[in-house]
Amino acid sequence: MPTTPPTAESGRYLISSNDSASLAEFIRAASADPEIGVAETIGPRNQPHTVVVTLTPEKAVALEQQFRQSSPLKIEPDRPLSLFGDASGVPVAEENQHGQEP
Repeated sequence: MPTTPPTAESGRYLISSNDSASLAEFIRAASADPEIGVAETIGPRNQPHTVVVTLTPEKAVALEQQFRQSSPLKIEPDRPLSLFGDASGVPVAEENQHGQEP
């Protein structure tokens, strides 16, 4: 069941892994952690490859450091998708052509 920590500073993050057992263990632990809200899982029902969580930026940094040291898990901010550009409205082709936003 999805849970979300009740803080204004919380953001959405993607946590993924090619190792489904490690991700499943993280999901179990995250479901019991009041600082982490499990929003949804992505992938096959019994073998998700990604979990969307809500947490504070500080908790995200702590998890990134933990994952970097001894885990196959990866964390990154969840960013809105856009068909013709990023959330700022700059077309992807134009951004890539110039190497930066105009």
